[in-house]
Order: sequence, then structure tokens, then C-alpha cells
Amino acid sequence: MTITGDDTEKIKRLNGSLFHEFEMKDLGNLKYFLGIKMLRSEGGIFLRQKKYVLDILVETGLIDCKPVDTSILVNHGLQISDEAELADQGKYQCLVGKLIYLSHTRLDIAYAVGTVSQFMHRPQKDHYVAALRIVRYLKGTAEHGIMFKKNEHRGIYGFTDADWASNLVDRKSIARYFTFVEGNLVTWRSKKQKVVAISSVEV
Repeated sequence: MTITGDDTEKIKRLNGSLFHEFEMKDLGNLKYFLGIKMLRSEGGIFLRQKKYVLDILVETGLIDCKPVDTSILVNHGLQISDEAELADQGKYQCLVGKLIYLSHTRLDIAYAVGTVSQFMHRPQKDHYVAALRIVRYLKGTAEHGIMFKKNEHRGIYGFTDADWASNLVDRKSIARYFTFVEGNLVTWRSKKQKVVAISSVEV
């Protein structure tokens, strides 16, 4: 059980009640949870999934690979082609699913993961190569994560943007957003829109 809050007295009372009713003990500050490592310092709390990244590298056989600088090629042109060679669907879905979970602490792979996840129903060799490129990018950025700290910024701020008809198959646009609370990044997403926009204004 993970208990969090800013009232230490209430947390102590809750712990006391739980210890009275159940056989349990306090393990102290949260350090590792569902593949996410919490590193605490005077600067704040840093979340990363380094071990999770290393596990993916081992499972894909890329632990000794040469890293790449970007998670996806510019103008990648990924689409479904009738004549393209198919990839192993189960293997592809397993890898992309893990990359989706990894994006909980990795804003930098959100767009790339959103792109390869569009082909889960019929993955082809090019799609699998693109997913493996994300893994190769992770090899050089395994230490990356997200920082939460106290700062002077107050309030909630959101930013959003979208391209126009970038998908080569259905001409739908990709929308992206991220939100800051008290100066800390808390939500982000990159997702294909549900309808085809007629103009860039409509996007």
C-alpha cells in the first residue's frame, strides 16, 4: 500500500489504524513501485525506469546495440502496405505495450510510441524496425526520467499543438499536449485525431 499526503500527523494516525487492524509494517519512503524508481534529494523527487529499460534491451537482444540519437526518423512515412512483409504480431504487441508503459516517465518517446502503436492490429516489418529504433534510442538515454520539485511557479498551465493531415493513410492529424502544475510536468500525450480536419484552423 502506498500512502501519500502533506499532513504527517494524519498519515501517522492512518498507519496506526492500519497496523492495529492488519499485520503489516512501514517500509519507509517509497523507493520502487511497478518498475518506477523514486530518487529523493534536496532538489526534489526524480522518477525513472532505468531497470525497466534494461529489461527491454535484454528481451529484444539489443543490450549491446549502438544507440541512436532520435526515437523515430523524421518523415518516417510509416503506413500499412498490402505487399509489405508482416511482423510477429504477438511479439510486436508485447514490445509496444512495454514502450507505452515506459512513456509514463518518458515524454521524449511519446510521439514515437504513439506512432508505432497505430499498427498493433497488423504490424509489418517496417513497423517492428521502427519500434526497435525506440529501444536503441533508450539504450543511450536509460538514465532519463522526470523531476518533481518545489519552485516559484504557481498555477496550472497547458500547451497544445497539432500537425495537419500528417498520416499518409487516412490523412488524420496528430495532436499533442502537456500540462504543468506548480511548474512540474504532470500530463502529456501524442494522439491521432478521430476525424479528418478540412483546414489547419480546424485542426
